[in-house]
Amino acid sequence: LRDALNNSRINSTADIDFIAFKTDTPIYMAPFLVGVYRWDNWLLSEMLLRTNITVIDVTQSTFIIHQKLKELDGQKPLHHSSRIGAVYNDELTKNISGTDYKVGFINNAPQILSGDCQKSQCELKDNLLQSEVILLKQRANAQKYIAVLAINRGQMPLVWNWVCWAKRIGFQNYILLAEDFEAYNILRAANEPVFISLKQSLDTSSKSEAKYGSYDLQIITMYRLEFLMRVLRAGYHFLNTDIDTIWLSNPFDSISQNLSITIQGQMHKKMKMSRGLIIVHATPQGRHFWQNVIKCESQILVKLQEQQFYKNKLPASAFTDQECINDRLKFTTVKFLDPYLFPDELSFFDQHRSQSRGLVPVVIHENWLAGLESKIKRLRSWDLLASTDSSCDSLENGIPYSLPDRTAPVRIRIRVLTYNRLKSLQRLLMSLQLANYSSDSVALDISIDRPSSKASVAEKNRWKQVIAYMGDGAQHSSKFRWSHGPLSITVHKKHVGLFGQWTLANNHQDVQLILEDDIEVSPHFYIFLKQAINFYYMNQSNYDSRMFGLSLQHQHTVLGHRTSFRIRSIGKELNETGAPVFFKYQLLGTWGAVFFPEHWHAFLKWIAAVKIDDMEAGCTPSGLVSTQWWMERYRTGRIWETWFIRFSFERGWYSLYTNFPNREAFAVSYRESGLNFKTTQGPMNPLVKYFQPHIHLNFTMNPPIFDFHFTRINRPTLLTIRSHLWHRSHFFNQCHIVEKNNHFETMNFSNNTYQTQSNQNSTADDEGGLILHTCRDVTIPPIPPMPFCIGSIGIVRCWHWSILVLVGIGWYWYWLVLVLVVCSNHANCPATTIEDQNDQNLTNSEEQYGQDSGDCIGQVQDTAEIQILIGPSIILTGQDAFISNCSDKLFENLDEKTNVPTSSFNQPQ
Repeated sequence: LRDALNNSRINSTADIDFIAFKTDTPIYMAPFLVGVYRWDNWLLSEMLLRTNITVIDVTQSTFIIHQKLKELDGQKPLHHSSRIGAVYNDELTKNISGTDYKVGFINNAPQILSGDCQKSQCELKDNLLQSEVILLKQRANAQKYIAVLAINRGQMPLVWNWVCWAKRIGFQNYILLAEDFEAYNILRAANEPVFISLKQSLDTSSKSEAKYGSYDLQIITMYRLEFLMRVLRAGYHFLNTDIDTIWLSNPFDSISQNLSITIQGQMHKKMKMSRGLIIVHATPQGRHFWQNVIKCESQILVKLQEQQFYKNKLPASAFTDQECINDRLKFTTVKFLDPYLFPDELSFFDQHRSQSRGLVPVVIHENWLAGLESKIKRLRSWDLLASTDSSCDSLENGIPYSLPDRTAPVRIRIRVLTYNRLKSLQRLLMSLQLANYSSDSVALDISIDRPSSKASVAEKNRWKQVIAYMGDGAQHSSKFRWSHGPLSITVHKKHVGLFGQWTLANNHQDVQLILEDDIEVSPHFYIFLKQAINFYYMNQSNYDSRMFGLSLQHQHTVLGHRTSFRIRSIGKELNETGAPVFFKYQLLGTWGAVFFPEHWHAFLKWIAAVKIDDMEAGCTPSGLVSTQWWMERYRTGRIWETWFIRFSFERGWYSLYTNFPNREAFAVSYRESGLNFKTTQGPMNPLVKYFQPHIHLNFTMNPPIFDFHFTRINRPTLLTIRSHLWHRSHFFNQCHIVEKNNHFETMNFSNNTYQTQSNQNSTADDEGGLILHTCRDVTIPPIPPMPFCIGSIGIVRCWHWSILVLVGIGWYWYWLVLVLVVCSNHANCPATTIEDQNDQNLTNSEEQYGQDSGDCIGQVQDTAEIQILIGPSIILTGQDAFISNCSDKLFENLDEKTNVPTSSFNQPQ
């Protein structure tokens, strides 16, 4: 033994002598042959790639001898791969795990046990030699995309904020790349997926104090760039972003996964790509591109050592990896991310570009304000700060389940709202009377409004007919009899309108079904309603604290509109979701609305505190068409639905809906003339006539949830955050109406390539995005400060002054001639996307024509086709301008140049 010890050696990290684990460890042992290789690497890799199992390398603390096979004279022992059964084990391993077994090495154990444990002198320490491939395999998504964020100890408040936002949206496909050992230890203790190289862990310099463009900062940058290169070489696509970003949804759902696109990124200062958010694909082109970026960064380090920064008086930005990335964009395939889904700080917080279009951003990059405290302060003022430490702030989560309130059998109260439509009321009451209530006692409350002092004689006479039938409790007795429970008839002492009838305060704890008098119900509505309430409201395991009730109607309205996005079809979206029988939707269904008592009382408490005479208080931003309804009808009469829409927008609540075949529903509205409709429209869908329990009672525990735009929501808690994006303290115009889908410039080019090279033009891809181009300088002659409009290919500019009456025939001909002179050769005119009043980013100035002509966007070729769609208003920085001030002759001239019909230019209202 002593001789053997003297001549022994440590085997390679692939040679595993034993693996000890608890018998209840959830590992399925495949049928490997005993005594043949591969089983040990496979088993270790299975444990290494589990996030709930900690693997410890005990080589340094445990002395184990593995006796070698005796060598015969003149013969060497067979290699593992040549032994009997090796082929079987090898094929079995690859069939089970592919190439994952290759990480099954001892040096990939995340922790090491060292020292003499018998003398209580051993300790656990992190293994900083572990391959990053372990984390990549653990954390990347199925398409092999991974987010990498570099962090240091000076950024920890922002790190925790980002981590908490990632938890809110359920995002796990990320690695935190630590730049110092202190940050690594903090995040490692919090069980975050953090990585640091051994070399970097020994560097004690302060990363947070390195100045922009300095040599120290670029050394840190090189560490990050080289790590990302290893990610690409491992076959993973990376998204690299700064830690001062807010993630409101999974960005991998909003990027192009077309591998022919080498790099995608966020736009920076009009023409460049921001290093703060880029995606590079792990293709040969992507690796070649990134290797060139690293080469450029190496050259920068040399220049900084030689102090060329001072010698040539260059700006600090010239010595950054962002310059390297942009310098090499000309030679690769590029796509810019949608600037409204991936806005920077200026665009979102100051110019409100995303909000003005009704868009919820995917990622917000807080890259304009300098300093940690300034960034934290801004996030806190918008209620977008999730945390500054390891404990994440909770979000409002609806009404919690209360067992005592649900021990008694559920009581359903029906409230009927009526005024002066007797025949409609009688039709509704007849359908209620004929319904099946399974011998339950059901209370019926009937609310009759009173005519206002401005009501016409005919209107008052129709109201008297209702009173004559229903009674008023004094002179007239009721001719209506309710045979299913208590009946209550209330005649209001003064005119309250639908708003007053709907929001009438009450103290009862019943589930309420509220019906306006132009509705008819199915004979089976109560059976369905009772079963649905028992399943979704009474049963704690199915209870959703954000679901305020349900609706008996078939819903067809998509309330949310977004600029440049098509309005969704509910039927189409549901079919694509798998045609669920039930779904949840933020929009209130007023035709047969059912409210749970706790949620309804929360609304009544909220509406009691609202200033209902304030027009803006009734608006809901984020592009909801209900805001336009409210603006149009606020002066003529109050409508109550917009208040509940605002309430559910702030709370992030929703209702349950049905999706029965043939659009059948348990309630249908005849949409008769009144406050909501000028003329009678008739029913939109049929009632359920034949009750089929296997369809109508086929409840599901987790129906899909949709927001106001009918976009599916996987994390309903995030709906609460929506109102923060249109924060009243910052987004002052709560009644902003989003312009429809005629707002953006759309380019359809004759070819469809992505490659951008020097002196060559590229085109847009099928998925949209901004494309890099080159163009020549153009000189614009000096222009007197008078109203004018220039129309050429891709450029429309208008200066609007208040005194338009001073514009004469002479000025008209002067500008017409000027336009023809300037734009006679349209190849010299840059093409610019026309945006709305918040988009100062895409307005051209004479100054820019000379300075940025080398990277202008969308230069149009003679062979290209272009279509320009312009919204009602085009606002230049600091000045209002309207297309109506432009001469029709100029549009005709533009027609000839671009083949765009004049009707494409929408005149303002």
